[in-house]
Amino acid sequence: MKREDLPKYYSRIIGILFILVTISLLLDFINFGHRPETWHKIFHVVLGIIIVSNWNNKKFYNPFCIINGIFFTFVALFGWTFMNFANLDAFNLVDTILHSIVGLSGLISLQISNSKYF
Repeated sequence: MKREDLPKYYSRIIGILFILVTISLLLDFINFGHRPETWHKIFHVVLGIIIVSNWNNKKFYNPFCIINGIFFTFVALFGWTFMNFANLDAFNLVDTILHSIVGLSGLISLQISNSKYF
């Protein structure tokens, strides 16, 4: 794999993983009904569909890495600063770790690829 391909593979992996959140969304909805966590998971699924629909679009996945990386790093920093904020699952320890991985890996993949964005 070439360094220039890292943003493409990051986007593809994140897109697939976000679509797989559908399973958790359905189970969560069946067990607990509609709640704020439902919208958190819907956000991930919709973002995953958008990412996968741009599977081979270089004009999409390079900017996506930086935008997604900054957004999820910010969410992770918020989660680390205000752990369990308002008792939302999006800011529990597990989700904060996952948001950190998603955000930082996007920024790192773009940095390693020598993209014009860094």
